[in-house]
Amino acid sequence: MAPSTRNDTLSKKIETLQLRLAPLVPLPSGPPHPSFPKTLMAFHLLTEDELDSIAHYYHQSTPGPWTHHYPANMNWDKDFLAKPKPTATSPHARRHSRQLSADENIWLEDLMKTVEDLQAPTTLLASQSERASGSNAYAGLSEKERIRIKRRKVGKFIGLVGMETPVEEIAGRIQASLDRAVERSTEELRRNEEVVLRRRKMV
Repeated sequence: MAPSTRNDTLSKKIETLQLRLAPLVPLPSGPPHPSFPKTLMAFHLLTEDELDSIAHYYHQSTPGPWTHHYPANMNWDKDFLAKPKPTATSPHARRHSRQLSADENIWLEDLMKTVEDLQAPTTLLASQSERASGSNAYAGLSEKERIRIKRRKVGKFIGLVGMETPVEEIAGRIQASLDRAVERSTEELRRNEEVVLRRRKMV
């Protein structure tokens, strides 16, 4: 690619990233969220904590009487999008700087693909061998995938184009819900069997 062509492409990307976004006020009233992005670049620089906070602020991750009165809904699945709890052996728990470095890498990658993602959103697929569950394509989301899904949900909520939900994600969420239901039923059945066994021993 000729230098002039590369410069033109870069200029167009920069121009796109500088697009200003209209603020969204919460219902029933109040100022926009403090981290609400003012530009498209700011949107792509939102951290996971900021995305979670925005979803909560606009009643999407914590449903209430105003949740369905916005022009769009995030359909925020808290179980599906929950951040994994750090463990004592986790390198992120020992060295917070590594977590920040990973976030910065994610931001940079997202920024480099901003225009492409807006025109043709990236489908978050991975081979089943890389997943915790072979039957659920969205089991064991990586940090990058989880943040990208949250960013897309927030983007769709505030009116950005190209933020439609991929079919694979819908299927994954349905499968994850079914898996959780099966786990709860299995656990309940196990507890009931234990109660029956204890009662038999008492007779």
